Amino acid sequence: MLAIDQVPGLGPPYCRSPKLDHSALELQDQDINTERHRELDAVSPETSNLVDSIMAKTKDLGQQLVDKQDKIAESANLDKGLGSAIGRLPAKVLSKIFDYHLIDSDHLSRGWDPSPMQLARVCRRWRDVAVGMAELWCKLSFYVDDGGREWERSAFYYDSWLKRSQDRPLSLQLCPGYAKGGTAKLRDLVQPYMSRVSSLDITFWDDIEPECLLADLPAALQEVTVCFGDCFDVSATAQYLSELPSTVRTLKVIDRTFSLDCLHSLYPVWAHLTHVEITVRPRNVLHVLLLCGNLSSCELTLGQPVSMSFDVQCKRFTHANLQSLCIICPGNFKFNPLPVLFDALILPRLRTLEIRYAFLSSPHEELQAFLKRSKCTLGDPDF
Repeated sequence: MLAIDQVPGLGPPYCRSPKLDHSALELQDQDINTERHRELDAVSPETSNLVDSIMAKTKDLGQQLVDKQDKIAESANLDKGLGSAIGRLPAKVLSKIFDYHLIDSDHLSRGWDPSPMQLARVCRRWRDVAVGMAELWCKLSFYVDDGGREWERSAFYYDSWLKRSQDRPLSLQLCPGYAKGGTAKLRDLVQPYMSRVSSLDITFWDDIEPECLLADLPAALQEVTVCFGDCFDVSATAQYLSELPSTVRTLKVIDRTFSLDCLHSLYPVWAHLTHVEITVRPRNVLHVLLLCGNLSSCELTLGQPVSMSFDVQCKRFTHANLQSLCIICPGNFKFNPLPVLFDALILPRLRTLEIRYAFLSSPHEELQAFLKRSKCTLGDPDF
C-alpha cells in the first residue's frame, strides 16, 4: 500500500514547489556585494578625512590644554617666588613703596583714591608695616550722608584712621552732605584732632552753618580750600574766612565768583597769603594783586556774565613778588579782556606764565609788550 506523499501529484503543497536555481541566487548575491563594495569605496575617503580632521583637532586641543597647564604652573611658581621675595623686603623698603604708592593721593577715602586700607588688607606683615606708618594716615575725606547706625560705623572708621596718624599734621576734607545736623556731628568728630590740622578743605551746601566748621580754627592751619553750592551765601562765609589764622598761606575758593565787597571783607587775611586760587571779575584782578602783596603764585579764573563789558580804566600796577601766574579766561565775554590786563601789569619777578583762554585770537602783541616791560625771564609761555 502506498502513502499519499508517495503517490505522484499528491502530498502537501510545499512538497510540490519547483526546484530552486542556486546558481542564479549566487550571481544575485555577488551583484549586491559588488554594489555595496562600490558604495563603501566611495564613502571611505570621506570617513578617513573626517577621522583625520577630528584627530588633528583633538591633538591641537590637547596641546592647548597642556600649554595652558604649563603656563599656570609657571605663573604659580613665579608668584610664589615673587611673593617670597617681597615678603623678605625690609620694613623700610616696604615703607618707601607704600609711600610712593600713595604719593599722588590728595585726600584719601574709602573706594576712591588709593588707600592705606588697601595695603593693610594684603597680608599680616603689610598690615603691620602700614599701620605703623603714621604718615600714611594723615589725609582723610569725611562725608556725612545720614545719621543712625551708618554714621556710628563711619565715625568709628574715621576715628580709628586718625588715631594711627599719631602726632603728624593732618590734611582733612570735610563734606557734611545734606544730613540734618551733619555739620555739628562732623565738627564733634574732628574736634579732638583740629589742633593738628594744617590743610582744610570744606564743601558748603545750602543748609550748612559756616560757624561750625570755620570758627576757632587751629593756629597750625596753613592751607584752606572752600567750595560752595549753587545757592550758598558767600557773604556769610566771608566773615569767618576773614578770621583765618595768620599762619594760613594758601587760600582756594572754588565754584563762586568773589565780588569786590567779599574781597575787601577778607582784608586781614590777604596780607599773609603766598598762594591764591580764586574766581573774580576782570576789573577786580588788580584789587586781588594789590591786597595780596606777598603772593608768589596765583591762579585767577575770570568770571563775568555775558552781558557785562570790560571797562576798567587804571594805571599800570607792579607786583614785586609774584613769580607764577595762571589766568583762566572762558569764552563768555563780549570781547577778550586779556589785552587790557597785560597792558595794566608789570611783574618783574615772574618766572612761570600760563594762560588758558577760549578766544579765537590771542593777545600776542600785548603779551610781548608786557614781558618786555616787566623785564622778566620766562621759559616758553604756556598757552
